[in-house]
Amino acid sequence: MPQASALRELARPRRAHPGYRTGHFVWIFRHGEVAEEFQGLAYGGMDVPLSAHGQRDSIALAERFRGVPFKAVIASSLVRARTLGELLASACGAPLETSPGLVEIYRGRWQGRPMRELLEHHERELAAIYDDPWNFAGHGGETDADVLARSWPVLESALARHGGPLAIACHYNVVRNLIAHALGIEPNASFRVRIDLTAAALLHDSPSGWRLMRSNVRAPAH
Repeated sequence: MPQASALRELARPRRAHPGYRTGHFVWIFRHGEVAEEFQGLAYGGMDVPLSAHGQRDSIALAERFRGVPFKAVIASSLVRARTLGELLASACGAPLETSPGLVEIYRGRWQGRPMRELLEHHERELAAIYDDPWNFAGHGGETDADVLARSWPVLESALARHGGPLAIACHYNVVRNLIAHALGIEPNASFRVRIDLTAAALLHDSPSGWRLMRSNVRAPAH
């Protein structure tokens, strides 16, 4: 299994990760809606709480996955994702681990500022993020390369230690980077990976490499 230091080379030019040929499945979940006072902010890696609606949606999502035989649930250490991880672990009788490697992208000087303010005063820099998310760090925060370098080893280690099915509870930019790396999606095209709040994607570590089996869903297949 490759080390984190090798991930930059693996990702440019971007090609599909070869997988580990375990045959295991990995569910990757996005947390629920955050509290109203943080909506509209570039909160990024801030530890912000769920709204009441986000809490209810997290409970409902975990209930729909009740009984899925997850070998482990690995959650971001930020409370909005950790809450979902705790609920999934309880519903499925799985051990829970938390990891700072799964936290949301750090937005640097922009973190916590209103998005309308950033759109008004930093339009060019925001466009640069979408043009080259792998390298852009003009705000003093993390790049996609940084996010992948800390999050992929968490998935890799959990899969090696626990097998599957595995559940990962985290954040949009972490989900996006994990899926893009597995499938070989170019960084500036990875924003097409859509995972709504309290939704999930299903990856299969198949004999022929990683496959995306389901995306942006809120219930396991029956």
